[in-house]
Amino acid sequence: AFEYWTKAAGLGDVGAHYQLSVVYRNGLGAEKDKKREVYHLEEAAIGGHAGARHNLACFEWENGRHDRALQHWIIAAKLGYDNSMKT
Repeated sequence: AFEYWTKAAGLGDVGAHYQLSVVYRNGLGAEKDKKREVYHLEEAAIGGHAGARHNLACFEWENGRHDRALQHWIIAAKLGYDNSMKT
């Protein structure tokens, strides 16, 4: 799946970018890589993926950028991601 997600992400597929962020976060199918995880989260979030936007908010919060995190959570909630309302 990693190979197909990589090709699809190269073509701009938002879902593939999100899946690659999960791969790089968990290290399943590729080595853990925070830089690549965040890159793919950003690409997916920019493309309108609500789950990626939420995860990006969590990353920002963990790194002390609370204002940015709140903005991402608000956007994710507006996109219909209910977990952002609970965070």
